[in-house]
Amino acid sequence: MARAKRLLPAGHSFHITLRCNSRQFLIAKALRRDVLLAVLAKAKQKVPHRLYAVCLMANHLHLLLRPDDASELPKLMHWIGWYSAMALNRLSGRCGHFWEARYYATAIAPKDHRRVLNTLRYIHANPKAAGIRKGFYDPYSNYGHYGRLECDGISEWHPSFLQLASSLKACSKRYAWFCQNYRHKSKGGSRCHWGSRMLKRLVEKGRGRQSKKNRVSPGQQKLPFAFDIRLNQIPEDWQQVAVRFRRANGIRDGDTRMLL
Repeated sequence: MARAKRLLPAGHSFHITLRCNSRQFLIAKALRRDVLLAVLAKAKQKVPHRLYAVCLMANHLHLLLRPDDASELPKLMHWIGWYSAMALNRLSGRCGHFWEARYYATAIAPKDHRRVLNTLRYIHANPKAAGIRKGFYDPYSNYGHYGRLECDGISEWHPSFLQLASSLKACSKRYAWFCQNYRHKSKGGSRCHWGSRMLKRLVEKGRGRQSKKNRVSPGQQKLPFAFDIRLNQIPEDWQQVAVRFRRANGIRDGDTRMLL
């Protein structure tokens, strides 16, 4: 059965959700998230777009972006998925699918300011809702870009944010107040039927027989960079992109500290 055609209305922003394959925690390590930040920065050169919100979690990521040409969104996400998967597989010494088969994209009209702000807040609240942070500041979320009004080199302010007040400082204060009133709605637990429990046992039993050595697929394409996976090194320009982003958005003295 063919996939349903995506609705790509012109001028709309898109809330993107991309999950790791089988929802594994493949981007839990900071170095792998640094790679993703560098890929997001490079993506602007491939397909022109505006990136408004970023949040990188341990097994998925959230983006709020607006392509200059809405019809180019599949091309943009295909490149981000392919390039990041190749780089992260090379870095971790693994092979196979890195992301789920398809990303989620929800279109948001440019005049629907309430929905835009709710989406921004939902994305920025992910670390807090997951119990990783007490507050909203996180080195891999661009909430600091809105809260501190600092440029992180990747994202920019959404027009709906700029309409909150007559000055940038007032916009930041109003958005911070709006975020503080956020109440996370917990999702209902998934039902585990007897078939799911049996499949889980079979999978765990099969994992014990697999080799623990990481293997690199011989069919992987060559990338325009090289780094030693044994040293966990990434290109210097990639590292600079990540450092700038983390400095602008990371936790500082006076901010709410980590829980875990």
